[in-house]
Formats: sequence, C-alpha cells, structure tokens
Amino acid sequence: MKPNEPDEPGSDDYNERLWRRGRNERTLATTQPLKGLAGSKPWNIPTAFFNNGSQPMKMCFHQFEDHLAIADDRDSISIWNWQTSARLSRFSNSNPNGSRINEARFINEDDQALLMTGSSDGVIKIFRNYESEKNVELVSAFRALTDLVPSTKNAGLVLDWQQGQGKFLVAGDVKVIRVWNAATEICTNDIPARSGSCITSLTSDQVAGNVFCAGYGDGAIRIFDTREKPQLAMVKCWRKHKQWITNVHMQRGGFRELVSGSRNGEVKLWDIRKDDPVREIVATTDTMRTLSVHEHAPVFATGSDTHALTVFNVNGHPINTIHPYAPFLTSPKSSPIACTAFHPHRMMLAAGSLGHGHVNVFTCVGDGAAKG
Repeated sequence: MKPNEPDEPGSDDYNERLWRRGRNERTLATTQPLKGLAGSKPWNIPTAFFNNGSQPMKMCFHQFEDHLAIADDRDSISIWNWQTSARLSRFSNSNPNGSRINEARFINEDDQALLMTGSSDGVIKIFRNYESEKNVELVSAFRALTDLVPSTKNAGLVLDWQQGQGKFLVAGDVKVIRVWNAATEICTNDIPARSGSCITSLTSDQVAGNVFCAGYGDGAIRIFDTREKPQLAMVKCWRKHKQWITNVHMQRGGFRELVSGSRNGEVKLWDIRKDDPVREIVATTDTMRTLSVHEHAPVFATGSDTHALTVFNVNGHPINTIHPYAPFLTSPKSSPIACTAFHPHRMMLAAGSLGHGHVNVFTCVGDGAAKG
C-alpha cells in the first residue's frame, strides 16, 4: 500500500517536516543554556521596535518561527517578524461590534502552526497561513462560550491551550469552565466554576494536562483536577489575594512554578500541594496591569500604571526596570503598560503601552541567539 505523500521520504512535505524538526532542535539547544543567566542578568537590550498602527492588547511569540502575533483593542491581528521588524500580514478577526479579541495563541508550533483567537463574544477562531495576508484562511470558528453573564467589569473570554492533549480550556463571564477537543470541536467536560465571580485567567500543567488553575475577579485561586467528576474537580482553593487576579501561570519547564498576581501589585509563588504561598512579592505599589512568566527561565515581568516594566527572578529580587518607548511629551500616567509577552524559549520580552501602537522587544544580556 502506497504511503501518504507527507510521510513518504523524499517528498516535499516530508523534507519540510524534517527541516522544521532540525530547526526546532537547534533552537532548543542554543536557548536552554541561557536559562541560568536569565535570573541575574538585566533584560534591557533593545532588539526590535515597530509601530503596530493600532493599540496592542494581546501578544504572543511563536516558539520556533520569528513571528510575533499582536491583537489590538478591536478585531485586527498583525503578524510581525521580530528579526527584521517587518510586518508580514494584517487581517481582521471579524468580531461583531462591541466585542474585542481577548486571547491569541499559536498552536501546533512544532510543525505547521495555526493561530487561534478568542473574542469576548465567546467565539474561538483558528487561522491557517496567518503570516500571509493574501493566503490567510479561516480553518474553524465556533462558539465556545454561551450565556455570557453581563457584569460591571468583564473578563470576556479566557483560554488555555494544551498541545499534548489537543484540548483547550475556556472560561470567563460564565459559571462553568469548558474543556473542548480541538480536533472534533466537541465540549468534553463542563466543570462548575464554584464562584459567583468571573474567571480572569486560566493555566494548566502542560506535561500531563490533568491539573489546571483558575484565577477569579474576587482574588480567589482554585485548582482543578479533570480526572475527577465535574462536581468534585475542585481540589484546592486559595484566598490570599484580595483583588482582581491579573494572571496565573504555571511554567512548562524550569521548576514548574505557579505564579499569580493581582491588581494591587502582589505576586505570589505557589506549590499546589501546600496551603500557603512559597513566596510573596510586592511587585509594585501602583496598579499592576500585566504579569508574564517565562516558560523555562526563572523570571517574570510586571507592567504597571506608571509606564514601568519590571523583571523579577523567582526569588523575588527585581533584576531591572525598563521604560519602553512612549511618544514625545507623553506622561507616564497616561501611558501604562498594556501588554507583555515572553518568548517561550529565547530570553526575549515584548511590551506595548496604552495610548499608542508601538511595541518594544528587549533581550537578556546572555541571549546572543536572539539575532542569530
């Protein structure tokens, strides 16, 4: 029986896949030794700078391609090459009026990547050929959340992608957390959120994919285990934060810390087996708008209302503070940090501010691979 064309040695698809595998392995080999430097060296070397043309609100790096996806405060998505600071494409997510993009993620990054977006109307969309403005193609679109509950302060839609299982978790202004199978577009689990407050952030263990964590608008953090029945899935609840959870994130590599941060500037590191945080850090005395955690290096970054971007190591020590570009005569109070994102492997950090469309990319001193 003749094998399928993509699996046949010598075919174009097979050679491309082989080349991508080699490239991915080279990226990992060059970036892994830099993890030790990231927690002590300053993250202040400007690597890229570009004008997105619209307000950046969500950003994500591709693991292996030189791609940075930026979603604005409406319905546009821009794909940039951070090596050359050139925009590769820009297309519309086609949101209805009054909604905006809440999440943007690359999926299937080790092969032919797709771009997944989630918007505040509860709709998930997946795009192919996202880096080509002429060839971008909508692969799938479906409503992952229904019956959104209106509130005075909306979280919209939050999601977390589990590459190993091909599933994603979706929550937000609803009373449940839904587990979706991406291939079949079927909801496989409805887990009660166990709170009257909205869910503001989701993160999960990327190794086994059974345990995930949700942050809430009232400051609570709950741990769930999908191996249990939905009514019994919540296995732990912390109420150490007192304000809106800005972000919770469980590292893929490193020591797999769980990091949480709230609007009042408090950051806590957790061991999910314990009742109290392992470490508590006051990252800022101003409103903390963003919290990003590197997937493999022992660092995280916070963005505040005063246009300050501060990088910390997991011991709680501040490494350095950066003030990204702001237009001439712009007050720091009118240009708070709007979004931040770490590269999953490289020692790179991107940041965008409110009030203008500029994005800055910084690297750590030790990352000579960023421009390699």
